[in-house]
Amino acid sequence: MTFARKVYLQLPTPSPADLRADRERVLEAFHADSMTLSAMQTLYPTLKKANYAVTASLSPTDTSWEIRNIEAGDTRSRSFALALDLGSTTLEMELLDLNTGEALASGKATNGQTAISANILDRILYAKDRPDHLAHLQALVTENINDLIVRCCTQAQVDPSEILLLAVGGNTTMIHLLLACEPWQVFQIPYTPVFYDPGIQEAQDIGLNLSCSVFCMPAVANYLGGDITSGLLMTDLDTRTDPALFLDIGTNGEIAFGCKDFLLVGAGAAGPALEGAVSKSGMRAEPGAVCNVTIDEGDLIHVKTIGGKPPVGICGSGILDLIAHGFLAGWINGNGTLNVDAAPAIRWTYEPDTQRQLPAICYAQGPEGPLLFTQADIQEFIRCKAAAFTMAATLMEECGVAPSDLGAMYLAGGFGEHMDLESAITVGMYPDIPREKFKILGNSSLKGVKKLLLDEAQLPRLRKFAQDAQYVQFGEMARFPENMVAAQFLPHTDAHLFPSVKPRKR
Repeated sequence: MTFARKVYLQLPTPSPADLRADRERVLEAFHADSMTLSAMQTLYPTLKKANYAVTASLSPTDTSWEIRNIEAGDTRSRSFALALDLGSTTLEMELLDLNTGEALASGKATNGQTAISANILDRILYAKDRPDHLAHLQALVTENINDLIVRCCTQAQVDPSEILLLAVGGNTTMIHLLLACEPWQVFQIPYTPVFYDPGIQEAQDIGLNLSCSVFCMPAVANYLGGDITSGLLMTDLDTRTDPALFLDIGTNGEIAFGCKDFLLVGAGAAGPALEGAVSKSGMRAEPGAVCNVTIDEGDLIHVKTIGGKPPVGICGSGILDLIAHGFLAGWINGNGTLNVDAAPAIRWTYEPDTQRQLPAICYAQGPEGPLLFTQADIQEFIRCKAAAFTMAATLMEECGVAPSDLGAMYLAGGFGEHMDLESAITVGMYPDIPREKFKILGNSSLKGVKKLLLDEAQLPRLRKFAQDAQYVQFGEMARFPENMVAAQFLPHTDAHLFPSVKPRKR
């Protein structure tokens, strides 16, 4: 059964032996415990005109079901819901046919809050003790959502009034901003936000142009939100007997490790450099971004760009390839320094910020001259990739689990979907395990939301993930700093951990 639904029934008609009022008659027949005022206002004359053969639109509540609309006859063929991944940078929505499970329409938008700052901490500071600023942030994102609603409904020829439920996956801060709840405590010690699970809310109370309710996926902790619990629905960590890892590299890095007997989760600042923010020529995955790099035996660089456009910068997957192939070709040493005599593509460049000359790789020609990736960029990337690897390594070490013991590794997020797996292993971001153990999920937040909308049996799993997960603070783990230092090398200071990585002999 779907999470929200329409149910058609022939109700018993009133009689001298059955004098129940319409509301009570309908609630009992549909096994619901509440009804919206707008639905109650339609009971007369709808029930009489339909001879009590009606369809109820049912939406979940925290404990049961609420009737949100009553229609004459059988209208179950028009059952729709919206799934939304509310990212700090990008929003992605799909409109689902609840009868078939088909996505009838989809849309993406840049989060309007980026006009305030691309950094989510800046948004928290902007809203702190300023209700007007908090309302502004909410209005920016609800405007995006309303635009997506119009786009999706227009594509699918669905009236917004036919939407039975909007379900949302997002990190803890983004859901606070959506609901106009002060997010300061997400950031402030002891990290006790206004909520982890906000319950069912009214779309119109949030400023959305829908007549349905809104379900937000519950969070685990301040830095591990409903986008991750949603993503875990796409794994089998709650049923498998051998341990598995789930890793989502986005603005931050979030990780889950466990099986049916335990679940450890944590988060760390691994994402920005891996998304392209490490370099002056770094950029998001947009047209013209170098997304794939190879270096041939003749030390020539070959690049591909998104959309086949002329190169204007390099995104995360391109950076990953550049460093991996540069290391294998002998251009880059294990400590991230460049061998300046290794290839013509390596040249010296003046760095205004540090007022010194740095070696750099010229990976392409841009519209305004050479596109360079400096030695400092490489070393910053190595520090960030080390964070992703160290989170996983430390959790496994705490549990006495070796990489070879892993049954699966789930990779979520846009970075996990578009990066080259071999490049990621070459630089030491992911463990060197059999490749068939890697499961690429893509946008697991959106996929998990859709899975819940289409199958109410996923709700107990979602609640279990949120309630049973043990959140760990990596900064408090004794081995984390030592492991972090060891991982700041290509691929690692312990080369035995990466037996398949073999640099080319020059």
